[in-house]
Amino acid sequence: MRECNDLVLKEVCGGTTISGTVLNGMVNLIKILYEAGKSTGSSIRRIIDGNLCPLR
Repeated sequence: MRECNDLVLKEVCGGTTISGTVLNGMVNLIKILYEAGKSTGSSIRRIIDGNLCPLR
């Protein structure tokens, strides 16, 4: 293994990482969008089929 001096170490660039918090936020956003789409689709289907609950 080769030893590095201070000049070489200053030029080292790290990769990108996705933290658990960011990943959890993305998963929660996907869940919210999925549920909203499911509710909207269900509402549209009930309106088209005429299966609405009466208001009175």
